[in-house]
Amino acid sequence: MQAVSERINAQTSVNIQQLLSDSGITYCPPPANVWIYVSGQALGYNPNASDSMNVQVDFGDGNTYSNTVLLSGGWFWDYPVHTYNFSGIFSLRCIVIGPDANADTAYYSIVVGDTCGNINGKLYLDANSDCSYNAGETLFPGIPVLLKQNNNVIATSYTDATGDYAFSVPSGFTYDIVPALNISNYGYNVTCPASGQYTNVSVPANGNDFGMICQPGFDLQTYLTGWGFRPGFNGYVYPYALNTYCQPMNGQLELILDPLTNYVSAIPSPTSISGDTLRWNFSNLSNSNYWWNWNSFSPQVTIYTPTSAQIGDTVCFTTNVTPTAGDVNTANNTYSTCYEVSNSWDPNMKEVNPNGDIAPGMYTMNYSIHFQNTGNDTAFNIFVLDTIDADLDSSTFQAIASSHPMQVDILSGNVVKFSFPNILLVDSTMNEPLSHGQIHYTISTNANLPVGTQIKNTAYIYFDYNPAIVTNTTINTIALLSAANEVSSDNFISIYPNPASTNVLVIISEKQMGAELTLINALGQSVMKAKATQKEVNLDVRNLSPGIYNLMLNDGTQNTSSKLVLIK
Repeated sequence: MQAVSERINAQTSVNIQQLLSDSGITYCPPPANVWIYVSGQALGYNPNASDSMNVQVDFGDGNTYSNTVLLSGGWFWDYPVHTYNFSGIFSLRCIVIGPDANADTAYYSIVVGDTCGNINGKLYLDANSDCSYNAGETLFPGIPVLLKQNNNVIATSYTDATGDYAFSVPSGFTYDIVPALNISNYGYNVTCPASGQYTNVSVPANGNDFGMICQPGFDLQTYLTGWGFRPGFNGYVYPYALNTYCQPMNGQLELILDPLTNYVSAIPSPTSISGDTLRWNFSNLSNSNYWWNWNSFSPQVTIYTPTSAQIGDTVCFTTNVTPTAGDVNTANNTYSTCYEVSNSWDPNMKEVNPNGDIAPGMYTMNYSIHFQNTGNDTAFNIFVLDTIDADLDSSTFQAIASSHPMQVDILSGNVVKFSFPNILLVDSTMNEPLSHGQIHYTISTNANLPVGTQIKNTAYIYFDYNPAIVTNTTINTIALLSAANEVSSDNFISIYPNPASTNVLVIISEKQMGAELTLINALGQSVMKAKATQKEVNLDVRNLSPGIYNLMLNDGTQNTSSKLVLIK
């Protein structure tokens, strides 16, 4: 028994990935009810043994909380509610302990103020250049406004349908207010106030309006995401057309399907179909006429992946948006991405493009979060929490599309909260195509990230009052890519059988003997390692979960990889 205990301790890990509250700034006045969100990953434990985690929270006011939560797919979560009865800054500590005493600790601060005041204003098109909002002037919804203190951003508010933003903050302090630093990405420039910001603002402070002008021209962009490419099943592709400038545009969105897929239907129906190319006409597309769906025209396309497709095949799609003549940036008028054909798909998932290893440099990362109501009744309210990796520049965050009306809030700790109040998402048994939802945003990497840096992101999806559904973790690694280490070919590794369920025989070349074999799951985690001391290596995979794995071989001079599919 002692040997078993030591083995478990050596292979388990506990990682608190999110500890935050439901407010981005503060609570006023006491008593204040605060929701605390705790979630993370625990690896190496046995779900069949109903392994559980003990969540302990010190609220920082003399009160504590303890609860036992079961693991689900290697994830844990809890969300206690606590009432703070007096004001102050409270240092909250959370400890999550596994059944083998392995643990992780995280910290968070809660601010409860005696008095709070509002800071508010609106963003509008200053049509007559008088630096004053006049009835009939265009209001700008969906634009981020930053609240700063000591030159640090402490909160972000997105303008609502009437162009209004608001913050509730503690009294007795001064603040600076400025539209997002990447306001030009939204097609605007600030003209009022002339400095582009309000400084040393005391609360309450009403009417801190920003007069804006539209940048000339138009910027049509396109994007696409997909889900569910499985032999013999229907999947979905979502092409997007958006215009981030004010000038309304008529145009055409084009989607080119992969030859391995067949068109079934689309909502709305294409204007025309020519072979594998679908086209939709759109009109009056600008950065203000869609707002909640983030300035986008987006059909939902149902496609069929025939049984002739093999597990591990790749399907690729391209989308184009026109016209390009006069477009201020034609580089974003075409978008292509590929997906692997799989034997199963999780409807609640996250994806990133570019994916996997990326060369040193700055990149615009395109993230998508998919969710689906697979229950047996309508989901009334959904929200998604997504922590921005420290190696991403949060000032460049930009929501670009969503399937349903969405509110965005930036919480403490660079956590983005996507809220879908009253979404009324039908369940998949009632209407499968309409049971899906998506979120899409872009964000840039920080400059000068060193080789070996890993950029990770995981989303937590909350349906009504149910526990969080945790997506996969996207992983990008900054790597020196060259012909020597980009080899990915089955000519160097043979796997039999594939798919497999119990044991796998890996056959390598003689020159690769002595190399290290590593099996990596879909989360980018190493789940098994072996030394290739001979040309044939037997791997016991009975205890691994079904899915697609990467089998990596490193012989000291190059990395070689091959896909391995596990079934049960």
